[in-house]
Amino acid sequence: MENNGRTPIKTVLNIDKLEKSLDNFISWLNINGYTSYDRMDFWSSKSGIFSKKVFYKNKILGAPFGIFGLILENFLPSLQKMFAKPHREIIGDSHLALGYLNLYSITYNNNYLEKAENLLREIISYRSPNYSDLCWGYNFSWQTQNGLWEKKTPLITITPYAFWAFKKHFEITNNQDSLNNAISIANFALEKLNQIKMPNGTYCSSYSPVTRDIVINANSYRSAVLFDAYKLTSEDKYKIAAERNIEFVLSYQGTNGEWYYEAKPPNDNFIDNFHTCFVLRNLYKCYLVNNDQILLRAIKKGYNFYINNLFYSDGRPKHFAKTKYFKLRKYEMYDYAEGIILGTLLKDEIPEAFEKAKFLAKDLINNFQTKDGYFITRITSFGTKHKVPYLRWPQAQIFNALTEIRKAIN
Repeated sequence: MENNGRTPIKTVLNIDKLEKSLDNFISWLNINGYTSYDRMDFWSSKSGIFSKKVFYKNKILGAPFGIFGLILENFLPSLQKMFAKPHREIIGDSHLALGYLNLYSITYNNNYLEKAENLLREIISYRSPNYSDLCWGYNFSWQTQNGLWEKKTPLITITPYAFWAFKKHFEITNNQDSLNNAISIANFALEKLNQIKMPNGTYCSSYSPVTRDIVINANSYRSAVLFDAYKLTSEDKYKIAAERNIEFVLSYQGTNGEWYYEAKPPNDNFIDNFHTCFVLRNLYKCYLVNNDQILLRAIKKGYNFYINNLFYSDGRPKHFAKTKYFKLRKYEMYDYAEGIILGTLLKDEIPEAFEKAKFLAKDLINNFQTKDGYFITRITSFGTKHKVPYLRWPQAQIFNALTEIRKAIN
């Protein structure tokens, strides 16, 4: 499995070129606005939901539907516009807000702060209903093998981005409403998710309040939010709950440092690039609060697996270390974005990680940014370019990632 994606020790990232890239993206965003189509537009339509339902019931009967969806998603993405209208998503708006707050902290340009605050106000307007605390789900429904997830079902994998946006706004401006919003989100994470005792004695939290699934990255998200809430409030209830989830996550780390997506047998599971980044990033956020050396060793072991198994020999991200279904992805720009964020975050503990982040940022800007200012979504397994820009996946993440690395080298 190992392919050694390590890059040269030093990568020169031109600051002027980085800033020009950000300016070009912002110009494109100003023209196109904050709604966009999405990679799930077909899959979340009535036709797509039916297709997945058939596939999950009978792989042979459902194969033609699945192939049709894969062709649409990868090779004919513009046709997906037939199945949906442009819309907003919390993960896109939150990443954009985080990016603008980063730029404000560098430049003190009030225009960036105003853009971030407008986004923060907007995301409140489409929170998940029927919950006392702030939380969010996708603004579309989607079919899984366990049933239909209705739109706005709150998810612990996307709600944290709103938490971090409000938290950063509070840290920059001392805005008490943003602090209160962050604490409200943390209370959702603390109180509304289902707790499952695992066979090894650890405790797993569910992906949403309406399920009892066992997903590794979801627990790392909850831990990171709760440790940040502990730092904000000094209330032990957040720390205690976070530590239980960290124990679960670490107990399912493989001998080579890997994490599968779910805590279940590897033959029905997968390991991919950006979910690995999620786990490592979230655990490191926890480490920044609790300074647990056992946790740091697990992070370093996980990063070693990441760098050796989730990159091609040319240093570019490889989407899967182990795949479950055929996906037709060679280069996924979401992987670039998360690799940049992870490497920037780890720079004080793993200098190699920051060099990797600079390599990824340079490659992204030089080879995958379009003349219009947005970034290619992916390169397929056949080398074709998917050029329909989705804010949720990965335009907003790329923007935030590039502002993070710009801030780190300011």
